[in-house]
Amino acid sequence: MSHDHPDHSPAQETPLDAWHEHPLDKGVPQKEHGAHANTHALLLVFAVVTVSTVAFSLVIGLFFLNQVNRLKGQREADDFGAAVADSAAYKKDALTAQAGYGWTAEGNVRLPIEKAMEKVVAAYQDQPQETQGQ
Repeated sequence: MSHDHPDHSPAQETPLDAWHEHPLDKGVPQKEHGAHANTHALLLVFAVVTVSTVAFSLVIGLFFLNQVNRLKGQREADDFGAAVADSAAYKKDALTAQAGYGWTAEGNVRLPIEKAMEKVVAAYQDQPQETQGQ
């Protein structure tokens, strides 16, 4: 089985540049970059980033809740205004229906409320005294 694959490029070795070479005549090589981390500074940066993230999240959450409550209040006020208008129209229609003659949806005659009360009182006045209490 051959390892020659035409779709792979051949391995190339690149020579190291002067920075990677540390000849003895140049002295001691450089220290590793980042070999000794300042743990106090890292801890301080971590704490600042964490507290900032939590504070920012709380501010955004409170802003969101405030906006939602404001929008709910506006919608409720709009709905309440529409309900008041609907109830005023319904009340007007009901009072008009009570004040005049007409037919109900069931086919009964509709009388003005005052006339209906007079008829009920007259019907009870025409009955004999002994049957009124029963």
